[in-house]
Amino acid sequence: MGLLSSFNTNRQNFDVNAADSRLSVDLTKFVVGSTPLGKKPWDGDSFANHLEKHTTLKSEEYGYELGRKEGVLDYAFLTLEKFQSIFFVDGRSMSLSTSTTKEDIFSIFGEPYWSDLDDGEIILFYEYQEGTVELQFEFPNGEHLEFITLMKDGVLSKQEQRESYGVTKPWPPEKKE
Repeated sequence: MGLLSSFNTNRQNFDVNAADSRLSVDLTKFVVGSTPLGKKPWDGDSFANHLEKHTTLKSEEYGYELGRKEGVLDYAFLTLEKFQSIFFVDGRSMSLSTSTTKEDIFSIFGEPYWSDLDDGEIILFYEYQEGTVELQFEFPNGEHLEFITLMKDGVLSKQEQRESYGVTKPWPPEKKE
């Protein structure tokens, strides 16, 4: 069950000038461009003006969708087949692509809070800031990374979704030292 299917997005409003092929995403500070998740888009980011007027910015050409909720950056959905921009992890640039495996993700991020295996598809859920930030790595064929989702109050922050995924761990996740 892919996460993107749970979004009800307005895909008709797209300003080509809002998309940026050089979008950076920090997967440990939870920042897209210069805008942290949960904050109003920074005026210097190419997507800021668009997200001020619309709730989503989808760039199929560059492989990402950004969403706004209540005036703040709510999520980034990245399609690695087309996303050619920069990832940062712990202050270093990091190459993540469709050749990245779940073992690669484990070596970078450690064990996930929860893993879901459904019909060969694997989704790794990482929960941060006591469950208020979720990072997902999706492997539709079970072997190669195709999608990354970074979001505020993610899928597993909702009780019914944790039950749906069969989560047995306590919520909110324990704070990591």
